[in-house]
Amino acid sequence: MTLTKFSHAHKDLERSEVKSPRSQSLGYFMRAIDIHVHPPTRGLDTDACHYFRRDLAALPKTDDEFAGLFSKHDVSAMLIGWHPSTVREGTKNSNEYVLQLAAAHPQTFAGVLASLDMGDDKPSERLTRAEELAINPLVRGFKFHPPDQGFYPNDRKYYALWEILAATGKPVMFHTGFTVLGANSDGGSGIALDHGRPVHLDTLARDFPRMKIIAAHPGWPWQEELLGVATHKKNIVVDTSGYLAEQLPELFRKAISGRLQDKALFGTDFPYVDLEKALVSFDKLGLKHAIKEKILQGTASRLFRL
Repeated sequence: MTLTKFSHAHKDLERSEVKSPRSQSLGYFMRAIDIHVHPPTRGLDTDACHYFRRDLAALPKTDDEFAGLFSKHDVSAMLIGWHPSTVREGTKNSNEYVLQLAAAHPQTFAGVLASLDMGDDKPSERLTRAEELAINPLVRGFKFHPPDQGFYPNDRKYYALWEILAATGKPVMFHTGFTVLGANSDGGSGIALDHGRPVHLDTLARDFPRMKIIAAHPGWPWQEELLGVATHKKNIVVDTSGYLAEQLPELFRKAISGRLQDKALFGTDFPYVDLEKALVSFDKLGLKHAIKEKILQGTASRLFRL
């Protein structure tokens, strides 16, 4: 499919999505939209769980339990299809799996952030797969983990991919900053944090001004770099995932309650961060009601056209 034909096809899809009753009502009956959720039933990194001091026994063991937890707290989840390289046992997480979850629990799972293989061996297949995923209405966007996938977002050899994704109008999420994957292991299990520096998104946002970029996590230890990039580039937003609200860097907390209040999204990084604790912690920030509503659901509803 050519890029022109793909763009026209996607515009037709956008028009059909806008008419969806569920999309129009999602932001109203849900307490929050969690834009950063990993299924606990596949691809779970137990070392990361230990880092976050999560009780593995307390995590949902089935798809229904997973959906039930979010439904209980009136939270709609955006599911991530990426599988971490550090998890080599058990059934892998995949786009197909999270798409099945979203289809089976449409009132709880708002959609999917699809993943793509960023290896160098089959770049043409990656472009084809991106186009296929993008026209699926359950695919609300895409998620990449540059440190784990070993690439720089602003590397020009990926620009053909970014051109396709920018044309879809669907948000593209990039992990930024520290990652618990490989933490405290020899050589960090081959993972380089530099791939996740927020400044690499600055060039990307400049070269693809139509791309809606989500910088996942506060970008620590480069939180100032992240805030600078997000303040400068209109097409970059941030999320709160990976932290309870009181653990967020102070500069980041001040930014999302002030200058970046329209560019901040609620995310947990579940199951590594507990959903209930994250909601309680966020309430304790004492944000003005209007700001709180924007971060919890308003901005996400608009960004993902829910």
